[in-house]
Formats: sequence, C-alpha cells, structure tokens
Amino acid sequence: MKFDFTKDEYEYLKDKLMLNDDLARIFEMKIKGYSITKIAMELNISERTASRWISKLKKKIIKII
Repeated sequence: MKFDFTKDEYEYLKDKLMLNDDLARIFEMKIKGYSITKIAMELNISERTASRWISKLKKKIIKII
C-alpha cells in the first residue's frame, strides 16, 4: 500500500482512524515519504518496530477504505 493520499483523504483518514500519538506521527511521516529507516531514527525505535507499526497502520486503513 502506498501512502499517496490527497490532503482531503489524509484528513478524512486521520479523523476516522483515531490513532494514538505514535501511529499518528508514523502516518504523517509515511505521507511525507519517509522510509522505515528514517521513521525508526526519528522515533528512536528499531526498524522492526517501525515496520510492525506501519503494518498495524495499514490494517487500520484497509478497514476504513
């Protein structure tokens, strides 16, 4: 799944997903095109944790769309 949403789609998903702070931040970073490595460095987490959180985020998005 690519994170290439329009601004309206992004706002809609952000509102509907009811994300915790970490997932909301990851969602925003993915929209901006950050890699898993960059996300992990920004949040001071492992790449594996970042990957798991992104997978969790994708599952939430799929349920909505």
